[in-house]
Amino acid sequence: MAILLKQATALVIDDFQSMRSMLVGFLKAMEVASIDSAAHAKEALGLLATKKYDIVICDYSLGQGQNGQQILEEAKHKNYIGYSTIWVMVTAEKTMDMFMGAAETRPDDYLLKPITEAMLEARLNKLIEKKRSLEPVEKAVKSKDYQRAIALCDELLKKHTTGTQEIQRIKSDLLITTGDFSAAKAYFESILAVRSMPWAKTGLGKVHFLAKDFARAKEIFQEVLEENKMYLEAADWLSKTLDAMGDLEQAQNVLSKAMELSPNAVARQKNLADAAYKNGDLDLAQASYEKAIKIGQYSVYKSSSTYAGLAKVLTAKDDPEEALKVLDRTREEFKGDPEAALQTAVIEGMAYQKMGDPERAGEALAAAEELMRSQPAGVSAATTMDMANALFKLGKKDEACSLLENVVKNNHENAGIIKMVAAAFEDAGMGEEGGELIRKSSQEVVNINNQGVILANEGKFEEGIKLMRQALQNLPNNDLMLTNLCGMMIGLMSKKGKDDSLIFEARELLERVQKINPSNKKYSAYMSILNKLAPPA
Repeated sequence: MAILLKQATALVIDDFQSMRSMLVGFLKAMEVASIDSAAHAKEALGLLATKKYDIVICDYSLGQGQNGQQILEEAKHKNYIGYSTIWVMVTAEKTMDMFMGAAETRPDDYLLKPITEAMLEARLNKLIEKKRSLEPVEKAVKSKDYQRAIALCDELLKKHTTGTQEIQRIKSDLLITTGDFSAAKAYFESILAVRSMPWAKTGLGKVHFLAKDFARAKEIFQEVLEENKMYLEAADWLSKTLDAMGDLEQAQNVLSKAMELSPNAVARQKNLADAAYKNGDLDLAQASYEKAIKIGQYSVYKSSSTYAGLAKVLTAKDDPEEALKVLDRTREEFKGDPEAALQTAVIEGMAYQKMGDPERAGEALAAAEELMRSQPAGVSAATTMDMANALFKLGKKDEACSLLENVVKNNHENAGIIKMVAAAFEDAGMGEEGGELIRKSSQEVVNINNQGVILANEGKFEEGIKLMRQALQNLPNNDLMLTNLCGMMIGLMSKKGKDDSLIFEARELLERVQKINPSNKKYSAYMSILNKLAPPA
């Protein structure tokens, strides 16, 4: 193991020169091959983006700006680190808020100050062999060759190597990523048959959720929290499950309790704000959005939708002037972000409407419509819904209906979004008319897909591809159509041979699918076929 340490690359992140020097000195004494250091988050993330490190030793408190937890979150979010990187969080703090926040980002180890060389070396030696063994799995995942990654996990598990639980977690995550829910379910159950562990039980609940068995998912997540109330990933999934079941009030309660235990989770705070807004609890929604903005200032989860949410709540609370101030701040914070510009224009329209200024409201929504046309594939269903609601209030019924029709066609299998569309029609006093529009729009998408499937079954792949490409010009976010088009391209290549341009296009389609619906069952299968046809560079 000492040999592995001598071959390692390491990064030390600490704002105090004396502490950096001490930690670098410890690593030099261990004869670590390459050691870099950074005094602040920007410098650290710059290094992590350009160089692979085997070991990162990061102080939790780094003064102004991002803390160690937020650097780790961003490094994971941007794939700067993988399974094989050791991340050791160093801290002098012992507060529950710090511990819960840091624990949720799952560093490999913690070290409480004061630190000695012997202490650090013992921890690194304990981790380095296990982490190095994960390098081939990490490489396969980066190549999106998930079946290969699962096979490598099985090989490691057969060797009874160290870190069995981490390998089991990786394998189970990969089974979910590939959409093989039955295999994932069986795997979680086999682990739980030996020992009840919250991560495995939560994973089993996720499988039931993804398979739309919400009742069983709810039971499992509740069991996890009854056995271990600090396992907050289960709380997040329980809230999501309750939301899917239409129990919005309980979904909000679950998030409120979780925030009491871990008050620095930015994404969860935003979800609580969204839930409170949906429930009409505007005071809690305002407080939660404000807190999410505050704690997320330096987080990778800082989002323009949080600012837009706060402005929307202020407008609903008859304070549109304050909402406009929030929107001005949004423009400053998210300069050059087209989605932020669109969200801002939409909520601005709502605020002017509330102020009784239909002319300026109309101008803002016209600007929003222009922005929407410029990014047809990048507009979220939530922003489109806000836009439609604002247009209804301005009396622009046809424009609003057209937007909602597009939302339905792009999400015809998403029950939650269809429910929100139906509610928008109800609010506009068009429940019956809206219900008919939803039915017809959904059927239209089904008919196009069926037509494409018939053509593919008849071996008429070129005609099917032409049909799907045309349909996707108007429905760029329909993951069913995207995967069907990809399947037809693969079918055509199986008939006529490999085509690099089709492989390139199919990979782009699958990237879009993964963003829209990460649990799409066909994603992994199609990506594996493409990787066999042309291994990724």
